[in-house]
Amino acid sequence: MSKHKSAKPIAAFDLDGSLVREQLLVLLLKECFELQIFPRVTELAFKKVRLAQRDRKISHDVYEKRLIELFEDRIRGKLKSDVEAAAEIVAEKNKDWLYVFSRTLLESLRPTHSCITITGAMSETVNLLAPYWGFEHVYGTELEVRRGRYTGRNRKLPVTDKKTALEKHLETTGADLKGSVALGDTSSDVCLLACVETPIAFNPSNTLAGEAERRGWPIVIERKDCIYVLKAAAVRRFRRDEAIEAVRFVLTQK
Repeated sequence: MSKHKSAKPIAAFDLDGSLVREQLLVLLLKECFELQIFPRVTELAFKKVRLAQRDRKISHDVYEKRLIELFEDRIRGKLKSDVEAAAEIVAEKNKDWLYVFSRTLLESLRPTHSCITITGAMSETVNLLAPYWGFEHVYGTELEVRRGRYTGRNRKLPVTDKKTALEKHLETTGADLKGSVALGDTSSDVCLLACVETPIAFNPSNTLAGEAERRGWPIVIERKDCIYVLKAAAVRRFRRDEAIEAVRFVLTQK
């Protein structure tokens, strides 16, 4: 198939903690416990990690790493069909549980941009949700499956190098970065945000916040019914029902 120049600029979104209000892996783990795909001892280990994060005894990056390790270790030997059933429940329950700013940003960009997601979330979940949210391309985690069961090994893990994932997308589609936008919330998003014309650090981790401050990227914080935008040494607060104004401020104001 020949490459063709994309008619629209790129808008790249992280999902966990950026668009969705909770990590999709956490939601998937909870359903795997509910359906007894994972044993009780795994749920206890999961709760221990969650408690450590809640009480701020570990950093966000360490928290994410431990969750991924827990999932990858316990998924080995489990039926793909069982996890797909859990993913369907996650999608149905949480398809509208999104941050207001991020949802509004996505809705605002869909008519003018090619919206893609590069995420560490499992493809079993993301592939169900991405069409509902209006994403045209999805790059998520894929685990190896043999004879219908997970081996515990990764096949694709674009979250480890989002810049490379974006570059491959551009090469495949013929798009470029003129007018591009990206949204992310953790250190794994720094390389992605650094590629685009309008990077947005949303509810950022300490590492990402530091990078955003150093590079002059806008920072957006959504808390309760307020949206705070920190941009160009200015801080503006918007009500939740003024989300479209917050989006315009981030995208157009100098």
